Amino acid sequence: MNRFSTTQPLRLTPLTPIHIGCGIDFEPTNYVIDDGVLYHFDPAQVALTAPDRKALIDAVNDRSDAVSKVQLYFHHARQRYAAQAKQVVAVAAGVAEQYDKRIGQIAQNEGAGRKVINQLEIERTAHHPHSGIPYLPGSSLKGAMRTAWLDQVNQGRPRSPDDRNANDMEKRLLGGGFHTDPFRLVDVSDASGPDVISKIYFSTNHKKRQVFKDGAELQGKGPATRRESLVGGQYAALGSELRLDLLPGHGRSDKVPSQRFNLAELAKACNRYYIGRLHRLLALMEQRGFAHPDWLTGMRRLMMAIEPALERGDAFLLRVGRHSGAESVTLDGVREIRIMQGKGMQPRFDNESTTLWLAAERENITRGALLPFGWLLVERADAPEIPEVRAWCEREPKPDIAAVHARLAEARAHAEHEAQQIAEALAIRQAAEAEAARVAAEVAANRAALTPHLRDVAELAEALRNRVTALRGGKDKPNTDLHSKARNLAKRALLESWPQVERIALADMLEVDLPNAVQVDWKDERKKLQYTQLKA
Repeated sequence: MNRFSTTQPLRLTPLTPIHIGCGIDFEPTNYVIDDGVLYHFDPAQVALTAPDRKALIDAVNDRSDAVSKVQLYFHHARQRYAAQAKQVVAVAAGVAEQYDKRIGQIAQNEGAGRKVINQLEIERTAHHPHSGIPYLPGSSLKGAMRTAWLDQVNQGRPRSPDDRNANDMEKRLLGGGFHTDPFRLVDVSDASGPDVISKIYFSTNHKKRQVFKDGAELQGKGPATRRESLVGGQYAALGSELRLDLLPGHGRSDKVPSQRFNLAELAKACNRYYIGRLHRLLALMEQRGFAHPDWLTGMRRLMMAIEPALERGDAFLLRVGRHSGAESVTLDGVREIRIMQGKGMQPRFDNESTTLWLAAERENITRGALLPFGWLLVERADAPEIPEVRAWCEREPKPDIAAVHARLAEARAHAEHEAQQIAEALAIRQAAEAEAARVAAEVAANRAALTPHLRDVAELAEALRNRVTALRGGKDKPNTDLHSKARNLAKRALLESWPQVERIALADMLEVDLPNAVQVDWKDERKKLQYTQLKA
């Protein structure tokens, strides 16, 4: 049996922040934040100076608080590490403020003196392992499409008593198993682009309905989390392909009309499922005051502008990734969302969640500047552009990625200048060390050529001169160690009847070097050293 397929290129525009987890975090040992920009680096690839290496080893070996000390080490050396960044990511203002406040600090102290350190991990979104550029996995796109298709087939009917789990329900809806599943014939490639922008937001939890206790409004209990997300408003920033495989001889089944479809039918199912959900979300965000009125107005106008393309099947909406909401990943009629009750109470089940997660610049924002996660516009790449989409994207605030990369270039230039200075200083030090080694070798060679007596003279002279340097203008008192050695060497020279040339060399040395290092009256000292006999 021959297999045929049709392939449709797609262009994708994120409408809101999108986070698709990948199980990898930015950690304070592989990133620093400086002036609103996260610099991600591989610490193993950064060359360390000797002081840096010592500082890092000292931090690691700090038994009392190694984690916070290591965090602070990278923070204090952030300019050097930023210059070696493989990737730069814009950071929400509140995330940068939190980093500056918490880096290297103790979050809390627990029993037995145990300290809890602020870990400051940031959840990364799906990204290419080498470039770090975010992308949308094809599996996530296909999963969102499949949910919409199944919901259309189900038509809001409740779960069958025979459905033990979701797999049973899907088999029932599709009239069997794998061989009747139309999505076995669908392949969606990863959606990627060369200039996809991400940003690190807080994801914050909010109650859908106002709840008051003792006169105060209760807020969502979910902890605010830092997550990297694709930025909304990037016009056609990603491209993908949807391939529909065709099996000749296999037509539609009267029993299961869902076995075969084309792109227009798939787009219709997605729009049927997601458009209503988006409008309900916008209404909720307006009613609760979560989003800015201008953003809500812009989104509604955008939806009006793309309505013809949605109806033609040239475009469709999807909601993908983390915090899409239970209502956007389950089927109408069979949805059962677990709602936790108070302490000691059994949970209840409902068809709607009581809270939602929103993207925020700061973790404590509850009104006026929040954005939903996960919304994506998908268009046929060969369909005419919709000018209003591009215009809307241009108005949406986005990080100035050119400025971010300029900061990285500036950091690298600073690092190169610093490295050049270090290299020059190293070259000077190495040249000085080489010259010192040469002189030392020359002195050693000259000393080796001396007689044993002259070698003793040279060693005493070196000791006296070193003492002059150490005293910085001062002198030893009489009869101290070097003074005694000088007198003893003079006595030896006379008692052992050194050759005349050796005695004269000793006398000349003592006349110059001894008064410089020791407080002596040279006229009197000449007599005690028997200077005249040494010179005879």
